[in-house]
Amino acid sequence: MFKPALMVSFVGVVVSLFATTIDCQSSNDDFALNARAAPIPRSYMVEIADGHDIESFYGSLQAKNIEFSPSLNITYSLFNGASFDLSTNDADTTHTIAGLPTVKGLWPVRSLQVHEPLADDSVEPWHSVYKRRAPDGTSFPSNQTESNGFSPHVMTQVDKLHAKGITGKGVKVAVIDTGVDYRHPALGGCFGPGCLVSYGYDWFGLLGEDSDPFDECNGHGTHVAGIIAAQPNPLGFVGAAPGVTIGAYKALTCFGSGREDVLVAAFNKAFDDGSDIISFSGSIPFGWNEHPLSVTVQRIVEKGVPCITSAGNTGSDGLWTLGSPGAGKGVASVANVINAETPSIHTVASYSVSGSSESPQFTWNAGNPAIPTISMPLWASSNDSSVEDDACSPLPPDTPDLSKYVVLVRDSDLPASEFSTCRMMNKISNLVERGAEYMIVYSTNQHTQIIDDSLLRWIAGIGMVSASQGEEWVKLLNQGRNITLNFESPTTAKQVIYSPKNSKNGSLLAPRSSWGLSWELDVKPQFSAPGQDILSTWRTAKGSYKIDSGTSMSTPLVTAIYALLAEARGTTDPVTLENLLSATAKPIKWYDGSEVHDDLAPVPQQGSGLVQAYDAAFATTLLNVSSLAFNDSDHFVGSTSFKITNLGTQDVTYEFGHVAAATVYASAGSYIPDLAAFSLATFPLETPIGSATLALPSAIRVAAGSSAVVPVVPTPPAGLDAGRVPVYSGFITINGTNGDSLVLPYAGVASSMRSLPVLSRNPEWTKIRYWNDVFSPAVPANTTFTVPFPTGRPNEDLLPDLELPLPCAMFTRNLGSALLRMDIVPLEVDGELNTTEVLGIKIAGSAERYPLRWFPGRGATEDSFTGMLADGRVVPEGRYQFVMRALKIFGDPDKVEDYDVRWLPPFVLRYRK
Repeated sequence: MFKPALMVSFVGVVVSLFATTIDCQSSNDDFALNARAAPIPRSYMVEIADGHDIESFYGSLQAKNIEFSPSLNITYSLFNGASFDLSTNDADTTHTIAGLPTVKGLWPVRSLQVHEPLADDSVEPWHSVYKRRAPDGTSFPSNQTESNGFSPHVMTQVDKLHAKGITGKGVKVAVIDTGVDYRHPALGGCFGPGCLVSYGYDWFGLLGEDSDPFDECNGHGTHVAGIIAAQPNPLGFVGAAPGVTIGAYKALTCFGSGREDVLVAAFNKAFDDGSDIISFSGSIPFGWNEHPLSVTVQRIVEKGVPCITSAGNTGSDGLWTLGSPGAGKGVASVANVINAETPSIHTVASYSVSGSSESPQFTWNAGNPAIPTISMPLWASSNDSSVEDDACSPLPPDTPDLSKYVVLVRDSDLPASEFSTCRMMNKISNLVERGAEYMIVYSTNQHTQIIDDSLLRWIAGIGMVSASQGEEWVKLLNQGRNITLNFESPTTAKQVIYSPKNSKNGSLLAPRSSWGLSWELDVKPQFSAPGQDILSTWRTAKGSYKIDSGTSMSTPLVTAIYALLAEARGTTDPVTLENLLSATAKPIKWYDGSEVHDDLAPVPQQGSGLVQAYDAAFATTLLNVSSLAFNDSDHFVGSTSFKITNLGTQDVTYEFGHVAAATVYASAGSYIPDLAAFSLATFPLETPIGSATLALPSAIRVAAGSSAVVPVVPTPPAGLDAGRVPVYSGFITINGTNGDSLVLPYAGVASSMRSLPVLSRNPEWTKIRYWNDVFSPAVPANTTFTVPFPTGRPNEDLLPDLELPLPCAMFTRNLGSALLRMDIVPLEVDGELNTTEVLGIKIAGSAERYPLRWFPGRGATEDSFTGMLADGRVVPEGRYQFVMRALKIFGDPDKVEDYDVRWLPPFVLRYRK
């Protein structure tokens, strides 16, 4: 396989010259990805050479008169280093540090938004904004699914391994996340030796760093831990590997955010603590396998510990949205499959009817805020249960004081866009005007929005019941019967699960699941697992159970399956387990978000397909790879091979075949250099007709205990528009006379990645504007910017001064870049200025914090210029020009022609007198 010119080991990572900058203000939501990985001003992480320690490194900084403050000690068996903060931030200082003989690597620390932050910790966990249909009936359902089993386990054959008593016994699984609520009865109820959650560490506790990884404010890590190892509970499910021991590493904050240095520490500590498998339900938008976090995890995998990570949830942006560390070599990246069933959690309550001694039970969904423990009479806003505009108009003057009732209101069955004058918020507003504090909504609409956040302060509690339940109550009220509803708070009331079949898109790929490939064109993700609509544990203070969605949920399920395989096969070898799971997976059909096609889903979306735990546990055929990467047209792998091993006691004949997956165009339009019309397409992607062909032997006989090499000669698809970057993929099928049925996925790009522009030429997003005006258009050439003379203080100190009219340079990226430069080119200078020729251009120097390494695609790079360069020099007044240079995919950093170059119009820089 061709390796790009900038492929480096972790030891070779060097400082990226990150001097702090003021990022220009942006109002474009398309660039929100950048906010997920922002450099922390003056913060750096260092790796120290063997035989040296952190104290000696700090001593060398003091000897150089470099002012710093220690941040985090990161000294472990596979990493010897620390993070620290500098008091000043310029390229000379960072170059000095990087050049110290004890330094193996130095790079800036970024803050990371790994999970979506909670908008309000007071929100109960089971409240999705849009509620699915409540059970259609007045009696509450039991905790039995229609498949008579827990759907994610049935889909992945976990139930078959449980039936054999395989539960992951003796396997230690580390969960790097927001901590775990180990007080939860289904998670053991305790922490420490002998408990289910028996070890771990906390970097972000409310009381500071300590060894207690309790999840006191988020819930994400608790949900992940339950998918892996939940014990029997009232909701009738267990984790996929309930026999494991959990190590909880709280490396993310209450808001789902973190720091690169803490994540590096967390992975290394989990390894040093003896974890057999490490799970991280996170994805940082880089996609390079050379990114420091990817390489950190890769090291651990190379030492024999599998690391399972999320592909990410940005698949709506199309190809190349997979994040780090899942892009790392040997790191297993997991895609998201929609649950075959659609579970929902329902709370049990009761009601009484005048003239009857019975107290029938009913189930309801809690809204935000949930109805607390109360017993109150019911009043319906309409005596017609088929009305479409119930409570859409102000209520009549003779309406009673509704504060004395629970108000029953019917929601419209029409989508809000078709009935916009009568949304739930209109109904609630009209009811609140008459004193309503508690409300119950009934509807047949599967996506009823039962509460609007702006109304939270107006009401005391809200919930939803089924249409049939609401209709029955209206009928009784119309008969003159009095109804009293008896609620118990959802935090303590009995809960049940309703889990109907998902006949629309169950068992298909979730459209938001991130796509590979990696920027080096490695096949990513590795495989898929159920992650959409997954029931698991949640913080006990917030209801104990929740249904959540994303690759955050598919990742721990695969982690648990690794533990099951470890018990069944007696090994945790990452290569063996990945190859087994990949080979035995079931490829999934292509689902474009609205229609299911006969073609298989592209490998960059699904990997090898839906994992099958039982088949992997007992397969007697082993492949030596989990996929084949054919690279791009410049570096096409014209012939390759894989090895097949027969682990059984009988000779086996293997027949080989080929099934193509859907080819997709990565670009929204053909790239024409003169027109510069290029951008990556968003989901759903166009699927042209055309696929690769493979020359394979028809069959090979392999003796018991022996291996054979299988040659593969691929031919890329012909007749496709190379300018639109066709990404082709498919599966080699392998069927043995021993009953094993395997697949080997492959992928390639029928275009030259190095020929594609990294930077957009769209003038809307390639311009100079004023930093202090987010809505300002591009300024004309030779606009004069009059700014304060740089004082040497870090630029982040200038942030409060929002009136600074600094020049803001904006460049937009289509693709990722292993090296990104923003240089200042002098045109007319009022004074002396030393210049340097870099890649054929004479520059005054680089803009602050440049150049950048391993940068993601799809986003805007916006930076202001104060007059100070990355090396701390201040340019004299004069006329200058920004030039951005992005190294193309597979480019050579020493070749001028391998950079995509964009010039911005000249500007004049003046300093305030």
